[in-house]
Amino acid sequence: MARCLALAVALAAFVGYAAAAGNIVDLQPTSYTQLAPVKGQWDIELKATRTADKAAFEAVDCDQNTVSAACNQPLLTADAKDKLQVTATLKAEPLKTVDDLTPNRVVIKACYAKPSAVDRPWRKSNDVIDKDRSCPFVLKSTELNGSTYSVDWAIPKNMTKAAWFAQVLVQCENGTHNSYCQFDSTVNKTYFATNIINSTP
Repeated sequence: MARCLALAVALAAFVGYAAAAGNIVDLQPTSYTQLAPVKGQWDIELKATRTADKAAFEAVDCDQNTVSAACNQPLLTADAKDKLQVTATLKAEPLKTVDDLTPNRVVIKACYAKPSAVDRPWRKSNDVIDKDRSCPFVLKSTELNGSTYSVDWAIPKNMTKAAWFAQVLVQCENGTHNSYCQFDSTVNKTYFATNIINSTP
């Protein structure tokens, strides 16, 4: 027992030293709550192919988070070879991050809107980003270099019938590893909706 206590004390001392030395900035998982003070720095625009011409993107202008909303029709599907275009543009530079960490990567995700996650624990949102199950699709992950990031993303066959929003996450150098240091999303602003493929049981 005494030996275990001694090891625990030694470990705590090491962690304290590493944090003071700048090798470990924050051992706790990053949460959306932690990043809230630096939110609101991205303009996120959604466009989609809604006609037979899959090279023609039209602006997605829907602030309703349900599949049945009129502004979400027609639903995007893999059957129709539909595509979603997400463009994230910084409103001003430099990008402000939590704890003034150095940003190095941008990740764009598609996340379930709240009504599409009800009674589905496998889609459950979590304030701790690494435990958040509501954002299963990574549309793009790239080095941060510039102020505008865009992706044309083909709707995959495994995308369910649901309403979605887009999310932008920024990763920063945090001691010896990367951690999330800023985020934005289109929640309460812009949503899109998808349907399952016809062959899905």
